[in-house]
Amino acid sequence: MSTGEKKKTFLGAVIAGSAGNIMEWFDYSLYAYFASAISINFFPADDPLVSLILAFVVFGAGFVARPLGGFIFGHYADKIGRKHILGLTVMLMGGSTFIMGILPTYAQIGIAAPIILTAVRLLQGLAAGGEWGSCVSFLGEYAKPDNRAYIVSFGQVGAAFGLLMGVVFGMFLSSVMSAAVLNAWGWRIAFVVGILVAWFGYYITKKIDETPVFQEQQKSDAPKETPLFEIFRNYKKPMITVFLLMCGGNITYWLIMTFMATYISRFLKLSLTTGFSLTALTIIVYMIGLPVGGRLADKYGRKPLMLTGSAGIAVLGYPLFKVLAQANSYFEMASIVCVLAFVFALFQGSNTVAMSELFPTAVRVSGFSVPYQLSSAVFAGTVMAAVTWLLKVTGDVMVVPVYMCLSMVVTLLTVIILYPETKDKPF
Repeated sequence: MSTGEKKKTFLGAVIAGSAGNIMEWFDYSLYAYFASAISINFFPADDPLVSLILAFVVFGAGFVARPLGGFIFGHYADKIGRKHILGLTVMLMGGSTFIMGILPTYAQIGIAAPIILTAVRLLQGLAAGGEWGSCVSFLGEYAKPDNRAYIVSFGQVGAAFGLLMGVVFGMFLSSVMSAAVLNAWGWRIAFVVGILVAWFGYYITKKIDETPVFQEQQKSDAPKETPLFEIFRNYKKPMITVFLLMCGGNITYWLIMTFMATYISRFLKLSLTTGFSLTALTIIVYMIGLPVGGRLADKYGRKPLMLTGSAGIAVLGYPLFKVLAQANSYFEMASIVCVLAFVFALFQGSNTVAMSELFPTAVRVSGFSVPYQLSSAVFAGTVMAAVTWLLKVTGDVMVVPVYMCLSMVVTLLTVIILYPETKDKPF
């Protein structure tokens, strides 16, 4: 293969890995962005906050299924290849999202509506649990040793862009529809469109070859019969490390990338459009910061960037949210979310590749996915409902940054105590 062909294949792999992630996370994020409308249609209650909490509990149900997705799809990604699982999980996500868009409400079919909604969220979680580990391994195995963190960061960029697409949809629908129309049926448009977005992601992933690293491993070493047994037998410490690293990672991600719109509109008493626009700005700055974090991690190592990002959120999170809650102008609020997003991006741009480097090729997707998705179930799956409940009980908007900062302290200690630098480790 010529140098030009290699570059074309490499670029195609990066696009395919990122595109599948874009489409999948667009679908997955819609529930969070339209949580208020979903709470009204599927969880009617006298207290709107109770409805919202119930909606976020079902949001968390998707995270409960993610470890199972990591177990099942991670196993087969290590057995038959990364690209096949990427395509399958993208379509599973798209189909589940489409069903949400056409699902009858509580007023139409009663208790069956929230039950079916929960089942569909479980399917979404199953897909997300299998997709992310395959995506990270796919990108990392196509990258060179001196740019691996940078290339893998585009998986995170893809996920963030998917979230951004969801925000843009929310901004558009909330600007052209009244709140009553949006809550009644307008929210369904984004969910129905999700199947088309997912199909496009599937089409792109099918056009690229399996990673050279995986193909070489298949030739030189017989595939492991049971990758899951292998990781639990020989990789306990790396799995614990991944689980704890993602404590602060998961909680911070979902609070500033998705819950922020609800937080600003419902609890800071500003318009939903303001909440969506600030969330969009947060995601854009985060997307810019991710490759920066990746480049720096390739140059200076994963650990310095992980320490900088986690310590930055742990120390700056509370005072920044304090200013946000008291801000008198849009510019002040925008400045705060930009700082939060960029500092967090430095952590994420190095953390993702660092976790994948803890495991060898034969068990990489399983080793990365299982603890990552277990952490997602425990921390990300509960964060929306937990902070909404805390806000209801305390009436204090500052419980959100306290929750976030404490979680990032756990991650900071994990980086210091458990994480071994992996920059120069063979991949």
